Amino acid sequence: MTVVSGHWQAVGGVSDALTRGRARRGAGTYAGLRWAGAAIFVALLLGLVITVAAQSSQAFSHSGIGFIWSGTWNPANNQYGAGILLVGTAITTLVAMAIVVPVGLGVAVFLSEQAPRWIAAPLSSAIDLLAAVPSIVVGLWGLLVLTPVFARHVEPFFRSFPVLGYLFHGEAYGPSIILASVVLAVMALPSVVTLSRTALSGVPVADREAAIAMGATGWQVTRKAVIPAARSGIAAALILAVGRALGESIAVAMVIGNRPAIPHSLLAPGATLGSAIVNQFAEATPGLATSSVIALGAVLLLLTLLVNLGGQALLRRRSGGDRSPAAATVLPRGPTIEAEAATAPDGAIHDPAVGRRLKSAVREHSASSLGRRRLTGNLMHLLCWLAVIVGVAPLAALIYYTIVRGAGAISWSFLTHAPTPSGIPGGGIAPAITGSAKIAGLALAMAVPVGLLTALFLYEQAGKLASGIRFAAEVMTGVPSIIVGIFAYAFLVRPLHHFSDLAASFAIAVLMVPIMIRANEEAIRTVALDLWEAGVALGARRSRVARSVVLRSAMPGVLTGNLLALARGLGETAPLLFTVAAPTAVMTLLIFSDGTQPFADAQRAAWGTAFVLLVAVLLISVATRLIAWGYTRNAR
Repeated sequence: MTVVSGHWQAVGGVSDALTRGRARRGAGTYAGLRWAGAAIFVALLLGLVITVAAQSSQAFSHSGIGFIWSGTWNPANNQYGAGILLVGTAITTLVAMAIVVPVGLGVAVFLSEQAPRWIAAPLSSAIDLLAAVPSIVVGLWGLLVLTPVFARHVEPFFRSFPVLGYLFHGEAYGPSIILASVVLAVMALPSVVTLSRTALSGVPVADREAAIAMGATGWQVTRKAVIPAARSGIAAALILAVGRALGESIAVAMVIGNRPAIPHSLLAPGATLGSAIVNQFAEATPGLATSSVIALGAVLLLLTLLVNLGGQALLRRRSGGDRSPAAATVLPRGPTIEAEAATAPDGAIHDPAVGRRLKSAVREHSASSLGRRRLTGNLMHLLCWLAVIVGVAPLAALIYYTIVRGAGAISWSFLTHAPTPSGIPGGGIAPAITGSAKIAGLALAMAVPVGLLTALFLYEQAGKLASGIRFAAEVMTGVPSIIVGIFAYAFLVRPLHHFSDLAASFAIAVLMVPIMIRANEEAIRTVALDLWEAGVALGARRSRVARSVVLRSAMPGVLTGNLLALARGLGETAPLLFTVAAPTAVMTLLIFSDGTQPFADAQRAAWGTAFVLLVAVLLISVATRLIAWGYTRNAR
């Protein structure tokens, strides 16, 4: 019996050892995959920065640091400088933000504070969907619709104002600084509205109720309590919009006129860093010329990184810091100390800043009549309505023209036949549809593992490394796509000596990965920490818990984030200029090629292609919202 008992004890010990060994190997494999995903993302980030710096080194060696502020861009005489293009970039961005700030904030305040729910909910959803409209579609609309309208009506109207005459003088040709600024404003407006509305809606109800209890009117509540409390989120939204405007290239290149000179007025043609890269790269000869164009990308990358760093820092300051499970074991859960200090159990506000604002409201209440305050509130309500009209009208016009002009070009042969040369009727976009699907599918296959593994790494890992990677992913979402195109060109096209779908898919995947990382991590964080802890306590391997518990519960959010990244990649144009050989191979390049031609058949084909692309992107965006809505409904 002793021998038999010892035998079974030995067998049990061997079995337990084998089980523990398999568990250790499984845990090691899972940890290795997470670290590998994070390492690949960091390598992509460092590779992008190093590649752009190395490829632009010849230009900086030739011109020195003066390349940044040099005011001459003359390739015929080997004179290259980014200063003149920096001026154009700054002017278009400033004018665009002068339009976006009042309109975007007015729409956000209306949706968050003034509109009834039956108006606010559908209008907010529509604006969120319009944020996914590809920039090439906006550029096509600006080139073929807004350009003649501006040349005949808008620009002469501005020129007739005596006070603004010094800003709008000279001939009105259509393509101009002001037109490019309007196009940028249309592109940035949905993001500003969405982020600002989120910040305003996040202000505690207690702040509003306390202001109302002290006699404040509706507008005073918004001005004294809501807007000051949401100012960091609003500032972050505006800074990120500046980054978007700085980095846009394709749409601006189609409407700005592309003349690298100091603009004498806002009606004059101009050029930006992004538009110059689009127009100069294909014509640049190898050597100094190509390096100088890439150096423009380096300046643009540095500029947008600085802006996006500021915006993301504000967002992180507003939302808090590390939220990994490891950190959750240290940080207290529940209301923060600041929240507890700000709000007493009876709902009174103890925050000194809020108290000062309310005291100011009381003084204003005692110093002015109720009628005057109501009149001011009605006036601001009217201005918010005006902002909604001004903001929504161009977005609606964009969709309307794309549907009306694009649907007329759609036919079975248009969708199934290959393009024909200019001047020959017929033809279609079948190769462009299949090419876009192939590139987007391959990019999705590249990006999904990296995005998911890096998100799991950030979810489980605490400390400065995880915080740094998370911050880098947030900043990377704002890197101009044309910089990623330069990276793919230098990394794959130049060494392989030919354009390829692989290089195009790689560029699109680099753009997708940061979006997936942030969306996947947020989806994973919606899973209750207790489920993770329960699985580990029952003896399951961490990889099994992640696969069977965490990812299964977070799958709707993960799928939503991946679809959003797919919609972004499907609508990109700038990276494909550096990686795809023929414009007929991808829908976005076909729109750019046909839309800039003076032939009616080519423009008709461009509208038809834009319609197909817009439908595809909006269907993906609608699918993401339906998935998120269904998940929220089931959770309730």
